[in-house]
Amino acid sequence: MTICVVTPYFETAQAWIGQGHASVRGQTIPAHHILVCDGSAPAQIEAFHGTHIILQRNYRDYGNTPRLIGCYNAITHNAEAIAFLDGDNWFQPDHLEGLLRFARDNRLDACSSARTLHRMDGSLIAKCATVNGRPYIDTSCLLVMKSAFQHLIGWVLLAQSVAAEMDQHVWRHLQTMGARLGFLDKATVCYRTRHASHYRLVGETPPPDAIDRIDLHGEHYH
Repeated sequence: MTICVVTPYFETAQAWIGQGHASVRGQTIPAHHILVCDGSAPAQIEAFHGTHIILQRNYRDYGNTPRLIGCYNAITHNAEAIAFLDGDNWFQPDHLEGLLRFARDNRLDACSSARTLHRMDGSLIAKCATVNGRPYIDTSCLLVMKSAFQHLIGWVLLAQSVAAEMDQHVWRHLQTMGARLGFLDKATVCYRTRHASHYRLVGETPPPDAIDRIDLHGEHYH
């Protein structure tokens, strides 16, 4: 089984990208990591093993166009499943194996996991309550099987005004197109959050640079 993991990034801290890459390489099953630089200075990752695509401009759509470009590249690598990982997030070691087994056992075309919330230094806050597949998912929690690759065009189907929430639209697009979907309630994605609401949920004062706005699922892009 060939699994590819697509990571777009724009001006993301290299240490974070390096942590994400290490988490892909540390999976309990092999995966090919595809980094897509969205028009910023390319990251220099020590011991990088994968594909690094350098785009010459920033597409300004929260990584959606770079994600689709990464998907095209994954298909050229004969991918049988494509997962996604934002540049500031990382996987638990059994993330891909768990989702793949869940998809196979339930004959799914795509599935999503739960996630944990983390401070900017990577320390754990709590399990995320809103990303539960009903209806919210997170980009980094998504695995799409080959049977649904044709629907990945959904990353770029809608207008710039909804680009920040495109993961939700892709999930709904998959459902509309008849894909068999499932949610695995196991938190194997670590989400580094800037959202003040996540800190307040556990009675913690948000950091000074926190994003203080209503955001149901907490998506952001660096």
